[in-house]
This record gives sequence, structure tokens and C-alpha cells, in this order.
Amino acid sequence: MSKWQLIIIKSLILLVDTMVGVIIFLGSAVYMCGSYLIWPSRYNITAHLNLAFVFLAFFVPAVILENQNDFAPELVTLYTELLIVGAIFYVIGLFTGFQIKAGPTSFSFDVLETKIYERRVIRITKILLISGIIGETLGYLLMGFVPMFAADPLAAKFFRGPYAVPAYVSAIYLSSFFILSTIVPIGLMIWYQNKKKVLFLFLIVTAVGLMMLSLARSPAFSGIVLTVAVIMSFKSKKLFVAFILLIFGLYAFSSVFYFITGIRDYSEMGFALKTDHVFWRVLSSGSNDVNEQLDFLRYFNNNPEWTYGQTIYGGLIPGHYYWNPSVYTLRVITMGQDVNEVISGGVRLPAPMWGYVSFQWPGAAIFSFLSGFARGAIIKYTKYWVNKHKSLLVIIIVMSINIAVFESLPYFFILSMYTIPPILVFLFYMFRFKLK
Repeated sequence: MSKWQLIIIKSLILLVDTMVGVIIFLGSAVYMCGSYLIWPSRYNITAHLNLAFVFLAFFVPAVILENQNDFAPELVTLYTELLIVGAIFYVIGLFTGFQIKAGPTSFSFDVLETKIYERRVIRITKILLISGIIGETLGYLLMGFVPMFAADPLAAKFFRGPYAVPAYVSAIYLSSFFILSTIVPIGLMIWYQNKKKVLFLFLIVTAVGLMMLSLARSPAFSGIVLTVAVIMSFKSKKLFVAFILLIFGLYAFSSVFYFITGIRDYSEMGFALKTDHVFWRVLSSGSNDVNEQLDFLRYFNNNPEWTYGQTIYGGLIPGHYYWNPSVYTLRVITMGQDVNEVISGGVRLPAPMWGYVSFQWPGAAIFSFLSGFARGAIIKYTKYWVNKHKSLLVIIIVMSINIAVFESLPYFFILSMYTIPPILVFLFYMFRFKLK
């Protein structure tokens, strides 16, 4: 074989490997950023917020690092086929859902005069912030430890081993946590629009500090990021571009947060033996979805346990219920190990994989279509509300409701009881309740 033939063969192999990585990236990204196809606007905040995550969780592992090459070719083929089928049906559902006619609703921000509604929002937010801070502080006191300063921070974060707490303690702690993470952007916007309301700035700083102690990076900072996203995206196109660059920087910082604090060490990571692309491996270590999804599929194929859709409601049942989505994924990848001893919150799976483990290939297509349809309908209404209202406070509420309440609809296959506190909180913003 000549030198040029070898070069051509190696080039073709490289091209095929790259194409597989691109397919994995695009097939995964569509579920988080696919709404650009129906609403390509700088006001599409929820899609912007996912850009950096998609880059770190899918582009880097699949295209730059090509982690899929560490798995059997037949497994990668099944994985890519699921992503392709899912992406096609998701996009069809996306455009179908976007065809609905959005109109007036009975939500308070839709029927009340803006000034009146904003005054109600200020009163409600102050009450909820103070209540959440008191509840979160009480939760830490009842727990008897703070995850950030615990001997085993990650075990403490997930209440594993010696850090297990009674149900009523976790209920107080988690309810308060989700109340705070839900309303931080609203409180921050109230202060931004009126700098004299220093109390709100103090309450927000306290709330974010309490959430940071839990080591839950995303909820602790997502409210601030959402507020910045709305302000910069709605102010000007130049600020919007600056925000996109900023969010990539913030996600990069979030990825190395555990390394900076010393909670994780490079030598302890599974990829430590690989000396190539160290920078990218560390950067993507906090969102290693490609490897985890392929691992899950490998274990599932070896010992299939079909859910028949039971994980749809499994997350709504308290405790480590057998069909809780997180418990289910951990049970599959640990092959019967006690999930209470596993320091993890489970594996993130895309719609087609949840459909596949429920009803095989028909499930992959149906789950993806329904997920896309729900997303399309939500985007249609979000676009309608954004175009109708000019107040940044109303817009931040719309975006927060979108993320905390309506966002569960496209992910109907992994409903969680942790979505209940935000829904209850936003009832006060969506409808008229008398609070004194």
C-alpha cells in the first residue's frame, strides 16, 4: 500500500470519527437549543442559557475529545441512531407546537395594569425571600452540617452515608432552597430597577450565599445569570453579544469550581491517565454527559429493565422510589448496588433514550415528538408575552415562570417533586392572592 493510499485511508477514518462526534453533538444540542429554529431572537433567553452547557457537555467530549471512541462501535451506533431519530421527531413536534395560536390568559401579568402588578410583585417577593432565608438557615441548623465545610462535601451534598437526614429536615431545607432559587432573579431585578431598595440587595446576597454553601452550583448562580441575561439581551445587540461571551466564561468557571475549592483533584478523575487535551478534559469534567449516557446504554443493553413509562410519575413520589428517574439510572449503571451509597444525582438522558427504555423505538419517537411539541407551544406563548410587555420586571417573571414551571412539560418523562415548590411559589405571581 502506497504512502498516499495510507494518507487517504487515515483521512477517511478521521472524517468518519469527526462526523460521528458532530452527529452526537447536534443530536444532543437540539433538545436544549432547538428553539432557535422557531424563534431565532436575542429575546430567546432560555436557549441562550443553554449554549455554554451544550458546548461543554456535548461539543467538547464528542467532537474535540471524541470520547465515544472509548466505547464499542455497535454501542455508539445505537446511541447515534437514537439521537438522530429523536432529533427528527423532536423538530417535527417543535414546529407543530409552535403553530398554536397564543392569546390572552388569566395570568396576573396579562390582566393587571403593569404598575399595579409590579407593586404586588415587590410585596410578594419580600415576604418569600425572608421566609426562604429563615427556612434555609433552619434547615442547616437541623441538619447539623453545611456541605461546603463537611469532611466529605459531595456525600453531604447528596445526603449520603453519615450525612443522611430525616425526611422532615430535608423537606424544610429543600423547600426553602427551591423558593430562594426561584425568586432570586425577581428580587435582583427589583433592586436593579430601584437602587434605593437596598433591603432586596441584602436579601439576595444572603440567599445566594446560603445556596452556595450547599455546593449546588447551578441553582446558586442561575438566578443572577438569568437577570443579567434579560438586562443585557433586552438593552442592545452589543450587550447581547457581550452576554454570550460572559455566559461561556461563567460556565467555564462553574466547571472548574470543584477543582478550585479542592473538592476534586485531577489525579482522582477517571481521565487522569490521558495526558492529551488536559485543558478540555478538566473544563468538561463537570458535564460529562456523553460518557455517562453511553455508559448507561451499555449497562442497559447488558441487563435491560424496561420502565414502561413508570419514570414519568416516579419522581413525584417522595423517598428513593423504585421508579424515580434518578434512582432508576443509578440502579442501571451500578448493577444492583445500594443507590443510597452512590454519590450522584443520576444520569441525564435525552428524550429518545427515555422513550427507548420505556417502549423501545416507538417510545423514542413518541417521547421526542411530545417533548418538541410542548417546547414549541411554550416558546409561542413566551414570544407572545415578551412582545406584549415592556417592563423588565414582568419579563423576568415570564422567563422565571417559563424555566421553573413550564420547563417541566418538555421533560414530562422525568417529572420531579422538586418542581412543586417553584410552582406553588409562582402561583402568587401568576394569579391574584391577597397578601398583607
